[in-house]
Amino acid sequence: MAELELSGLRFERPGFSLSVDLSLPAGCLGVILGASGCGKSTTLRLVAGFIAPLSGSIRLGGKELTGLPPERRNVGLMFQDLALFPHLSARKNIEYGPRIKGMPRPERSAKVEELADTLRIAQLLDRKPSALSGGEQQRVALARSLAASPELLLLDEPLSSLDAALRRELRTELRERIRERGLSALHVTHDIEEALSLGDRVYVMDGGRIVQAGSPEEIWEKPADAVVARLLGRGPLLEVRSIEDRDGSTIAMTDFGSFLVEGAAPAGRCYLHFPAEALQPAVAEALNVLSGTVRDSAFTGRGRRVLLESRGERLSLELPEGFTARQGQSLELRVEPRDCRLLA
Repeated sequence: MAELELSGLRFERPGFSLSVDLSLPAGCLGVILGASGCGKSTTLRLVAGFIAPLSGSIRLGGKELTGLPPERRNVGLMFQDLALFPHLSARKNIEYGPRIKGMPRPERSAKVEELADTLRIAQLLDRKPSALSGGEQQRVALARSLAASPELLLLDEPLSSLDAALRRELRTELRERIRERGLSALHVTHDIEEALSLGDRVYVMDGGRIVQAGSPEEIWEKPADAVVARLLGRGPLLEVRSIEDRDGSTIAMTDFGSFLVEGAAPAGRCYLHFPAEALQPAVAEALNVLSGTVRDSAFTGRGRRVLLESRGERLSLELPEGFTARQGQSLELRVEPRDCRLLA
């Protein structure tokens, strides 16, 4: 088990700059969550040693890795495209790392057999990657990443090409295998469900920066700002036009209604945010009622997504299960003050 510390890690290329500080406790599975192009994979490549930072420090278990070649970092990497050697059998793919490290043949063979049994691929060891399904290739790639006994495992969206059901199955398996070996691991993804269900710790990245870090529960329940809330997609963001202090209470004025909010407003431009599941049928009250005209309504399987219009502004909104909304209908919904937050 080894702690990973990234301090002042900087990298630049035309049109993009990255500056990362990140602490991953030993034995934890961390997930960097962010949209495409935010710098997730670049961060992994810096840690692996495939590209060099402009400045900063990469420490693993207290050892400085910056400047070391990839083969001396004791870091395993599972690629998005898996990068299995097509001309080698699954067995030879798995034993590649231990062989490069100079592990004797009997130990290599024992390691391959042990991993193959654990990952249920013993019957596949003599097949080449082209003869394996997508899920089987994923298991072989994971076995290859684990075979060299790395201190840190880096995972670059290795499940992104799989269908949803298989992705969920392998996600659970991946977490189990990493935990039973006591590995530290850093996984990157743009999939919110994957990040929350896999990670012990989640790092939200935007524009080459970590904008929030915490447990999955902390990230989900208390997004730090509008950027994080928008990425999570848990509820709407209403631009606040003005703030009133009414008898010590904060009132946020938006195009879709006025809302009593617990807590102070952040400085500068801000947004009103609440989880979609907090919406309730409206009662005859002046505050905390979201209102508008339904311009579009579509069933999503878990509820209904509507396009709401008010004062020339439009808002896409996910309604909880059980709500109905027809095109052209006036819609009024209530949100409790305790569920409302103002985000920078």
